[in-house]
Amino acid sequence: MEKSQDTKLLPPFLCDHSQLENNVEETDNGLCLNNVYIPEEIILHILAFVDPNELLKCSLVCRNWNKFIKSYTFWSTLYGRKYRDSKPKQLPWYLFYCLLSTNYFNNNLLKNGNGQEGFNHWNILFDGGNGFTIEDLPAGADPLPLDLPEFQNQTSCFATSYGTCRKSQKVQLGKSKLFRYILNSYKPHIYLSEWTAGRFDCGCIYKLRCELVRSDKSEKYLSKPCAFHQVNQWEGSTWEKIEITITEYPDDIEELIFEHDGRDTQYWAGHYGSKMAGGVLKLLFDSIEPLPTDESGREIAKMFSDVKYETNGEKDIEELHDGGCCHCGGMRRRRRIRRIVHIDNGDV
Repeated sequence: MEKSQDTKLLPPFLCDHSQLENNVEETDNGLCLNNVYIPEEIILHILAFVDPNELLKCSLVCRNWNKFIKSYTFWSTLYGRKYRDSKPKQLPWYLFYCLLSTNYFNNNLLKNGNGQEGFNHWNILFDGGNGFTIEDLPAGADPLPLDLPEFQNQTSCFATSYGTCRKSQKVQLGKSKLFRYILNSYKPHIYLSEWTAGRFDCGCIYKLRCELVRSDKSEKYLSKPCAFHQVNQWEGSTWEKIEITITEYPDDIEELIFEHDGRDTQYWAGHYGSKMAGGVLKLLFDSIEPLPTDESGREIAKMFSDVKYETNGEKDIEELHDGGCCHCGGMRRRRRIRRIVHIDNGDV
């Protein structure tokens, strides 16, 4: 199912193009300086060095600059200059503007992923056994591969115990109208990953989850895509990367909650449970695809049906429904599917 987008969600510079035109001076200035004509290509080259955050202000100089700046040609050129290995898709210019003028996309939104700041930014939910600890160097496991950017040259990691140790970090998403419009309409994929390892002498269990929190707090529907990973005794010590990519989710997501937990399987006192480090949570700009349009040229977004995701771990969907939203009386339902690597048509 599809739906046309409500224009009230758009920022002012996209809502009413006629009003925008009225605000732009009716002059051909912008191509002449001291009575010397400057070719359009030179103007575009000069504008390409302006801070992307300031370019919309420049569009008010004259009609020509407005036309140049609000064009796919201009912004796809800026995109290609920064992302040389990626070919720009045929997307509206304002998506590239949002990418290049904000940190909403392709940036890790998590903080303190290796415990280098203690437990700052984390909320400990369960501290079972002997609780969480931070190891400056992983005890009983291989050192972290420091050539990977998610570790930020840190050598430390979190370690768990014989009871479930769980913590989370809340990420507030941007509130600008343009970003909210892109999030609701284009649904960029939400990507989570973390490295985990066990000890050489003890089995362990690790879980990675993402909670999607909507802005409408009265609708208490929470879905937690979850990846499950288990290491058998004598098979640990090697670091493995667990990944989740959420491809479909409801409108009006306001917060993302990155959540992980672990424990050992031998119930040994101390910190013999799973270790974790290098957590990543980000929105993938390259996952955005052009939208179809209706007869009037308005973009059409897909109607949400169910949360769908892919993972290289075992899939473990956790859903929590409040009694007012379903017939399960507020009980938690869980279903685990064995190892998932590829999902056809979004169905398991």
